[in-house]
Amino acid sequence: MTDELARANMTLRRSADFFSFSLARSSAPTSAVQPISHQLRSRVIGNGLRELDRFLNILIDQVASRRHLPTAPGQRNTANKLQAFWSDIGVTSDGHVRLRALGRSRDCLFHCDGIARRADVGNAGVMTLGWPDENGLLQIAPLGSPIIVKPADLQNVRAFYGQLADDLRLAAGPSN
Repeated sequence: MTDELARANMTLRRSADFFSFSLARSSAPTSAVQPISHQLRSRVIGNGLRELDRFLNILIDQVASRRHLPTAPGQRNTANKLQAFWSDIGVTSDGHVRLRALGRSRDCLFHCDGIARRADVGNAGVMTLGWPDENGLLQIAPLGSPIIVKPADLQNVRAFYGQLADDLRLAAGPSN
């Protein structure tokens, strides 16, 4: 990997580790969460998700550059950017749906005091969160309900971003 590519990959991985481990340690039991602490914690988690999204966005550009594909540093929608990259190299990926759900979750955690406010589609009345339940399906929150993020959810997000970093590292191909 080139130095820039290696740095972008390592930044995403270290950030995902920091995000999950530091927030998991500071988690209070759900029953002890007061509204103000939920709002503050939600903003911190939302900001962490925003940073992970940005680091993934940069990594996609580094991998595209390595493959001599056009980069799109101005493309802020990371889910669409990653889907376009995979399409350009002829790979199918199911990460798009989850990245979009993480984006909605991030926005509601950061801008809406941790309350589910962004329906998946139209007037669906529910919002898909960016982390799975115990059955492996992405969790659903009714609109207007608080978004509860457990330490296991943070670990799952960490693993998801780690897998994306691995996939992109492989997609970059051998270094020259």
